[in-house]
Amino acid sequence: MERVRLVDWLKSERDQHVGGGLYYNSQILFAYNSNHMEGSTLSPEQTAQLFNTGALLPDNINDEIRADDVAETTNHFNAFNWVLDHVDDPVNKSLVCSLHGILKRGTSQEFDANRNVGGYKIVPNVISQLEGIHTVLPADVPLAMKQVFSLYSQLEDDPFAIAKAHWMFESTHPFSDGNGRIGRLVMFKELLRLDSVPALVLDEHHNLYTRALKNFPNEPGYLVDLLLNERDYYQRMIETYAPNRIRYSYVDQWNQAGIVTPITNPYYQQTEYFPVTPSSGSWQSH
Repeated sequence: MERVRLVDWLKSERDQHVGGGLYYNSQILFAYNSNHMEGSTLSPEQTAQLFNTGALLPDNINDEIRADDVAETTNHFNAFNWVLDHVDDPVNKSLVCSLHGILKRGTSQEFDANRNVGGYKIVPNVISQLEGIHTVLPADVPLAMKQVFSLYSQLEDDPFAIAKAHWMFESTHPFSDGNGRIGRLVMFKELLRLDSVPALVLDEHHNLYTRALKNFPNEPGYLVDLLLNERDYYQRMIETYAPNRIRYSYVDQWNQAGIVTPITNPYYQQTEYFPVTPSSGSWQSH
């Protein structure tokens, strides 16, 4: 039997409403892990319930369910579907801003002018989980993102190139919030476009992931190896739910000796920036 593209398999299962398959599990695992590492309180079971029924109940009677957690989980399902339908589109401003608009639709941030949902940030922000990490200032984001788009336009199934493009997006931090989730959706999309094995970053590796992003300029191997580990996980999902049915490439070797460090984002803030509280004009961003 002829093997098919991974993206076509996922879309076919989606359109035929296949339960319990690769698409179903990709949706739930991706939404749960990506949102939970950014502070969502929904459990894996609640995420699955929301995907299955469009509604959920608290795990126990005293639990609070935040409206934004429900909205952003539902929105992540929609963003994943949007990615499948636009997998061969180039990564550009229109694409990343469309994804941001989908992720934040119906949330408390949607109509906050300072959040600029669906557009680049207009207020400086910091990465709340990476102490001491600067991000690109709003005025420099368009130029920095052109560099991100260039990296993705040249992307091949190369572990270092994949990690570098992802790090460049995250270090730019182009949006007021949701940067981690958008960055991981873009990385997943691009690996689908290349007919390779996507990376599904697991929440249980959250601390390793944030440390790998922080240390990437001088020690890129941590992020490269972590993403390879997450791609191994997704490859096992492929072979579990669609054995011998999907064609894909997967280069899992790289030449660390050939990498020149430090790796830089030239649009980092050039002077020390001391963030103030959100009410005074700066955001803590995820």
